[in-house]
Amino acid sequence: MKSSVDVLIVGAGPVGLFLAADLSRDGLDVLLIDRMAERTFFTKALGITARSLELFDDFGIAQDAVDAGTWLHGISNFTDGVAGPTMDIPDVLPFGSLSLAQFEVERILEACLVRHGGKVHYGWTLAGFAETGDGVRAELTGPDGSPHVVESRFIVGCDGGRSTVRTSLGLDFEGGQFPQTFVLADLEIGWDLPRGRFYRFNVSATAEHAANALAAVPVAGSVERYRLSAVLPDSMLRAAEGERPQPPGFDEIRAMMTPMLPAGTVLKSMHWSSVYRVNHRLVSSYSKGRAFLAGDAAHLHPPVGGQGLNTGLQDAYNLAWKLALALDGRDAPGLLDSYSAERRAVGLDLVENTSRALNETLAQRSPLPGMRETQLLISYRGSAIVRDERADAAGTALAAGDRIPDAGGLRRAYVRLPFRLHERLGRGRHVLFGYAGDEAGLTALVELSQAAHAALGPAVSAFAVVAGDSPLGDREDIPVLRDGEGGFAEAFEAKTGTVWLARPDGYLGWVGDTSSMAGLKAALALIAGR
Repeated sequence: MKSSVDVLIVGAGPVGLFLAADLSRDGLDVLLIDRMAERTFFTKALGITARSLELFDDFGIAQDAVDAGTWLHGISNFTDGVAGPTMDIPDVLPFGSLSLAQFEVERILEACLVRHGGKVHYGWTLAGFAETGDGVRAELTGPDGSPHVVESRFIVGCDGGRSTVRTSLGLDFEGGQFPQTFVLADLEIGWDLPRGRFYRFNVSATAEHAANALAAVPVAGSVERYRLSAVLPDSMLRAAEGERPQPPGFDEIRAMMTPMLPAGTVLKSMHWSSVYRVNHRLVSSYSKGRAFLAGDAAHLHPPVGGQGLNTGLQDAYNLAWKLALALDGRDAPGLLDSYSAERRAVGLDLVENTSRALNETLAQRSPLPGMRETQLLISYRGSAIVRDERADAAGTALAAGDRIPDAGGLRRAYVRLPFRLHERLGRGRHVLFGYAGDEAGLTALVELSQAAHAALGPAVSAFAVVAGDSPLGDREDIPVLRDGEGGFAEAFEAKTGTVWLARPDGYLGWVGDTSSMAGLKAALALIAGR
């Protein structure tokens, strides 16, 4: 166990694992601890959004996730056995909606962390910590009960809804709890319904039972495996006041859920079950001093749309590059504060919308999800650290602060197969790219890239895109990609001379409609002012 590291991360769930992998990829010294003695194998969270798969693609693990999961083809609703609204998920987005058990996500992320030189220290708990001026002094307790002190520059709490880090910071966790108790069951099911769909079965109230809604999501590993969830009837709440109800056994699950399912359905066996209460809470700030919060430690919300785990991953992705700049001594004043400013706004929107959606579901209005649930529309427009110099930026489809879309069909001289734009982004780097129309434009991009390198250090790359029929050829001082199919020009509404600066998390940090050195330097000063 180390005694001095760059970052101490508490909690080795998906969020802590992803943050540790991201920082380790940047060459930082990370200590990741978790109180559990070994990893568990419950499905827990299931849905992986298109945006999270883009993050996985940046780390080269998207295919691992796809291979371990199963695609959701659509959503079907039934009310008292009668088919209701349906929605098919179109195959037009960068990635579809993937059902992937949380333990598989953790397995893939832990392997990714190990490849980047990190590891999880199981059985270690955080006893307490305090800032020391230029760092954090944390007291840990080992698996055998022995104490250990670790000095770090920063500490990040990825330790869930009962976060020790958040509690130690004294930050308010504002919100409340839904009165219902919910039950989850991971089961093998025999029925005639098509595989690959999310099913919701609404049951109206009768004299014998209250209204209820049961959701079924396919789980990879067996064509009959599904995770079912519903409100636990009051008759099954056997816990004393203040005690946590015990998870129902298979016979109880079968007796409760079978009447809610289509006629002829057989519940064959159960992997596990659990009960839980749904919270809707948001921390007052995602950071305080040298301590940060991510994932469930910062926000709890209804599981409608399967966005909790995914939001935590994006918390980590936003924070990692900012910590890396700070640890390199290149961060501008206020850069680390932008983490809470950008991500808390996302968390607030998430808590409000999922709470509204759960109320709709409980009222059996069963809202169908849309593009919001892909998380591709999340934007940081208006953030203090993004800058768009174009006069018409507010009216454009793509502006500074927005997620960078992908574009295919990019060609390079003497390379037979085409490239995707996203292949040149991420990897812990800021990337400068522009749409050039002549040699002077290419030279201007080279000069801009030198200024970005001076401000941000080695984690900067640059390239140029030219029209598919442009006479401009390859150069040694900057890569030149030809927009062979016109996809880049369409996605970016590209005009000759426009320049973009991509943040490491795949969002636009700066857009200029000319190769303006003053404009770029002003944008760089927002993130790298030291």
